[in-house]
Amino acid sequence: MKKFLKNHVFSIIAWLLIALISVLSLPNVNQLTREHAEITLPQDTQTTLAKTINNQWSKKTKNTYEVALVFHKAKQLSKADKERISQTIADLKDNKAHYGIKNILAPNDNIATKKKLKSKDKTTWLVQLNVSKSHGTISAINSELQKAIKTTGVKTYVTGADILNDDFSASIQEGIKKTELISVIFIFVVLVLVFRSPIVPLISLFTVGVSFITSFSIVTNLVKYSNFPFSNFTQVFMVIVLFGIGTDYNILLYDKFKENLGKGMATAEATKNALHKAGKTILFSGSSILIGFSALGLAKFSIYQSATGVAVGVAVLLLVLLTLNPFFMMTLSAKMFWPVKKFEGESESKIWHFLASNSARRPILHLIITFLIVTPLMALYSNHLNYDDTDEISDTVPSKAGLLVVQKHFSKGMAMPSYLYIKADHTLDNEKDLKLIDALTRQLQASKDVSFATSVTEPYGEKVDQLYVNSQLNTVVDGVSKAQAGLGKLSTGSTQVTSGVSQLASGSQTLTNGLNTLTQSLNSQLSGANVSQLAQLQSGLPKINAGIQELNSALQKSGNTIDTHGLTNNLSSAAQNAKTIGNNLTTAGQILTSLKSSSTSSIDTNQIIASYRQVEAKAGLSTAQKQVMEQALSTILGQVNSEVAAQKTKTAAALTQVANNLQAAGLADQSLGNSLSSVATTLQGMSSLTSQVKTLQAQVNQLATASNVALPGASQALNKLSSGLSQVNSAVSSAAIGSSQITSGANTLKDKTPALTNGIDKVNSGLGSGSTYLAGLADSSASDTFYIPKKYLQSSLFKKSVSNYMSHDKKTTKIIVVFDSNPSAAKAAKKSHQLSQMAKKALAGTDLKNAEVVMGGQSSRIQDTKETASSDFARTAVIMLIGIGLALVVVTRSILQPFFILGTLIVAYFMSLTANEWLINTFVGKSMLTWNTPFFSFIMLIALGVDYSIFLMMRYREMDETTAGEKMIHASSIIGTVVISAAIILGGTFAALMPSGIPTLIEVAISVIIGLALLVILMPIVLTSLVKITYDGIKKEKH
Repeated sequence: MKKFLKNHVFSIIAWLLIALISVLSLPNVNQLTREHAEITLPQDTQTTLAKTINNQWSKKTKNTYEVALVFHKAKQLSKADKERISQTIADLKDNKAHYGIKNILAPNDNIATKKKLKSKDKTTWLVQLNVSKSHGTISAINSELQKAIKTTGVKTYVTGADILNDDFSASIQEGIKKTELISVIFIFVVLVLVFRSPIVPLISLFTVGVSFITSFSIVTNLVKYSNFPFSNFTQVFMVIVLFGIGTDYNILLYDKFKENLGKGMATAEATKNALHKAGKTILFSGSSILIGFSALGLAKFSIYQSATGVAVGVAVLLLVLLTLNPFFMMTLSAKMFWPVKKFEGESESKIWHFLASNSARRPILHLIITFLIVTPLMALYSNHLNYDDTDEISDTVPSKAGLLVVQKHFSKGMAMPSYLYIKADHTLDNEKDLKLIDALTRQLQASKDVSFATSVTEPYGEKVDQLYVNSQLNTVVDGVSKAQAGLGKLSTGSTQVTSGVSQLASGSQTLTNGLNTLTQSLNSQLSGANVSQLAQLQSGLPKINAGIQELNSALQKSGNTIDTHGLTNNLSSAAQNAKTIGNNLTTAGQILTSLKSSSTSSIDTNQIIASYRQVEAKAGLSTAQKQVMEQALSTILGQVNSEVAAQKTKTAAALTQVANNLQAAGLADQSLGNSLSSVATTLQGMSSLTSQVKTLQAQVNQLATASNVALPGASQALNKLSSGLSQVNSAVSSAAIGSSQITSGANTLKDKTPALTNGIDKVNSGLGSGSTYLAGLADSSASDTFYIPKKYLQSSLFKKSVSNYMSHDKKTTKIIVVFDSNPSAAKAAKKSHQLSQMAKKALAGTDLKNAEVVMGGQSSRIQDTKETASSDFARTAVIMLIGIGLALVVVTRSILQPFFILGTLIVAYFMSLTANEWLINTFVGKSMLTWNTPFFSFIMLIALGVDYSIFLMMRYREMDETTAGEKMIHASSIIGTVVISAAIILGGTFAALMPSGIPTLIEVAISVIIGLALLVILMPIVLTSLVKITYDGIKKEKH
């Protein structure tokens, strides 16, 4: 047991068990890296606030990945290509649940998508998706969609910010695998060269490997269960730092152990002494690094915080090296260095001895020369950084290739637009707020570097003319111009109407004259001889009838002889009178019939209407104007025709009845006259023919019978004639009065139509003045104002725009801004925040003055990253320098020496960045370093560089020389070999990052390698000169 304890056997057993447990408990690193790959910005940044708003936007966008699908062909897409692409898109829509798609926006969905999602050169189509995060990892979604969108005849890509970030993580994971293998091989080779033994390298790699596996398992489990800071770079820098400084510490420890063995010390004593002296240096050095990386935990930026994982690794490394190495030392002893058998003492570095000794002789001169060289080199550093994370990905990666296609055939910002969110405390779907939103949209569109901007009022990226006052005024002006033209023609037509009304008045006057003539004719029929004849006829008819009855009675009594002479004369006279009356009655009936026919003729208004129609057609009147004019004309003509028709109806009825009665009476009287003439003839013939008395008696008897029927009817007819003629006369008189009224009305209308024409001309003139004013207003900037009618607010088209650009509660809206430059470049990033500030100023003093205005999207994220990184870098650097400075005060037991050391490290840092810029510009063609390079270069150079300073200063304290200058020369000569070897190993380890293909890792490696090379030169010069001046003054050394 004592031997076990003495040989540290329990240490090896314990660490093997710990390593085994660490391996078994190691989480899925790839998945963990992808889950924490996205940079987390502070809660008060615009990007974080915008993301919060977006998550509250709607179910379609909450907790989703934004993905872009690209369909591309070198030449223009053919009809068949478009049909196949459309079918692919249709399949995605039909299987949205299968692919986890919450929202899809395709090129043929609406007018806006046809304009914005199809390239102008007709080679590329773009589809935008929101895929639920719960559907799977972004890597799985990417793989699934790549298979789903494969389309014959075209190239397809799946891209977007989330896809690109995932591919970046995958690239780093692949780079880490290469780095680990190269680092192990390189370290093994260097250690073999340094110690000329294969065993020491294996022991060193084993101890460092155990520390890495253990610490990495601790870190990843802390990430998994405690949300410990983690990023894409955590693992790779843990590998580099632990293998780098772990090997350095092992070299320091093994070299001291070898030195002790060379001095003849026993294994146990050599081990103990090495642990005491070299171990103390390792503890001091490691503690400084531990403090430096632990200080990063105070950073606000997640990617800076993620470097604290290295501090965990350093802590475990120190523990492993100082507990596990003694087992190999005690167990193997001198066999560790097989096949070497001769152990020499401390070897001196000629280079460091030369630099230190010359600096000690002329410290001021060397400081001046150093200052003159380093100052310009430091000043040449531009600090222009590239924040485009897509540059970290190879152009051959499908997502990057798809992004490049989009940038080439669309606006460069099309694949990753920016989103300006406006969140108010009230709904925004009203005319007042929409006017403000539209004005802001137009400001954004007019901004430099903006390709286009779309919003709820401008969903197509350009203003909707119908919603602007100038367009609305132009429509009014066009209508007024047409109205003017119509009124001009109406004025001409009104003149023609006046002419037509004059014709109407003339026609109605003619009617009146005709009715008056008819009245006079009837009056003449009812006066003078006609009246006398009717009166005689009325009084004579009873007498005729009485005579006939008397004759019949006498003949019946007379027997065979009758004196017929007197009777014959009377009958002849009566017959003649009866025929005359009959003829007169018939003639009167015919006259009345002709009058009835003439009275049925109507007033001809067709000519007036036809004239109006011609005028109306030429005037081009609106429907409303036509209705007004036709109603007026119809009313006038309707009144005329109604009055005339009524009078015509009454007159015609009366004339018809009277004419019929007269003609019937006339026919009866004519028949009676004929009968009387026949009797008279018969009587005349019978004056000598008494034999025919019986015949005469029979005829007279028949006459008497007929007379009893006809003569009373004739008398009744004459009575009706007299009465009817009076009625006719009265009706015609009324018609004449009505016609006079019509004539008067027509004349009044004729007098008023010129006034109507003048009124139309005045209205036309007024419209002309109004049209001129409105046209001028429409052309002025004052009318270039948004106005949305209430009716349009309820339209289906606008509701669709609201659903796309407003949140579900309509209290938040977004304006999509697409830059014409790379959205990941510094130019677009800076512009995104400028536009956000512009929006806040534009809404100040309005109803939206208290609204929350934030910018989201790739450009804003990069600007937030830049601002956060810059401020937090400075803050973290100060904390780190203070922490390391305090550790150096303890180590060096000096106040000034920590400043000397840190100053040297900072000079080496800035010179390395300057050299790095020049190298990548000359050999890679890039004008800027990646944005992470300065930070990681700083923490690596400061934290690792301080190691070598501590190595030197610890050895300085151990020196026995009398002067500070001599002690520095001696310490530099001895420690120079260790430092140079350590720098070579650390530099080589960082060089293993270059094959990764990740720009940030390559540039950090270059900076660290250059910085280490500069430190190897600067430390013996600067530190020796400063220590010499500080403690010995400026007197020259003799040797």
